[in-house]
Amino acid sequence: MIITLNDLASVRERHKGQKIVLTSGTFDLLHTGHLDYLEKVEQYGNIVIVLLSGDNRTKARKGSNRPIIPEQDRAKILDCLTIVDYVFIDPSKLSPDQTDSVHSEILNTLKPDYYVTDGADPRFVDIMDKSKFIILERMHAEPSTTSIIKQIIDSS
Repeated sequence: MIITLNDLASVRERHKGQKIVLTSGTFDLLHTGHLDYLEKVEQYGNIVIVLLSGDNRTKARKGSNRPIIPEQDRAKILDCLTIVDYVFIDPSKLSPDQTDSVHSEILNTLKPDYYVTDGADPRFVDIMDKSKFIILERMHAEPSTTSIIKQIIDSS
């Protein structure tokens, strides 16, 4: 289900007694690396919520040609995955290396049992209880959206 920041309190209320896992990412050009990652995230709880990096944040982090897929479309694609229970687009307008009061609001409202990341996302590391912060080791760098884009360019 695609939700907004305003829906987070009702999500927590609806899933009392269940472990909620929050993760985040760009999820541009969805590929098996994304699916492997989300399967690992799912192992930490009952409910998986994806905080999707918005278009502006993605451009700031990955360059002016990204994302390839607009945020609303990426949210719809993630919403179709059975691994993902909820998706919402990060409302922050700050650059990727900055945190925003909205991230504290997300944590205070949702009260996730865990925040799972691949280590690339600094949004919650300084504002969350370290015992709830889980960094997954990347199994392999391929596939990646960047490598897929490079392959498309090289083959044309």
